[in-house]
Amino acid sequence: MNHSLKIQLRNNEGAVLRALGLMERRGFMLESCTVSEAEGERRSMTVAVSSTRPGDLLKRQLERLHDVLQVELRAAVTNERKVPGLRPVTRRI
Repeated sequence: MNHSLKIQLRNNEGAVLRALGLMERRGFMLESCTVSEAEGERRSMTVAVSSTRPGDLLKRQLERLHDVLQVELRAAVTNERKVPGLRPVTRRI
C-alpha cells in the first residue's frame, strides 16, 4: 500500500533525519520526500511511503517524536499506468 503524509516539524537540527529514520526502521519504504524551507520555528515535510503496514500506524509513531508538531495522513495517489488495448495472449492447441 502507498501512503502520503504531511508532517510539521520543529526547526531543530536532525529533526528531518529522525523522522526519516523512524520510517525506515519501522519498515516503510520511502518513495519521495519534499522538505520546505524553515518558516520561523517550524518546517513542513511531505513524504510518500510504501509498505504492507497501515499508514495510521506510522502516523501514530511519528506523533511520538519530540520534534514532530503535527502529522496528517493523506490519500495516496497511485502511479499505476494502464495501457489500453493490451491483453494477455493465450494459445490453444
